[in-house]
Amino acid sequence: MSIGKYVTNPGVIGAAFGAVTTARRTGSMRKDWRRYLVWGAWVAGLALAIATVSMQEQDAEEEVGRKHR
Repeated sequence: MSIGKYVTNPGVIGAAFGAVTTARRTGSMRKDWRRYLVWGAWVAGLALAIATVSMQEQDAEEEVGRKHR
C-alpha cells in the first residue's frame, strides 16, 4: 500500500481542499451543533474518497478474475 495513490487521486485532493471551504463557511457560523454537522459531513466525504481509492485495486483484481473464468 503506497501513499502516492492517495496523494495523487483527484477525489482525495478535492476532498482535502474542501477543508478550506468548510473552514471559511464555519468561521462565520454560530458555535453550535450545526458547525459540528458541517465538519462531520466534510470528514465523511474525505473518508469516502480515501475508501474509494483503497478499494480500486481490489476491484481491479476482481475484474481480472471474472475475465479469466
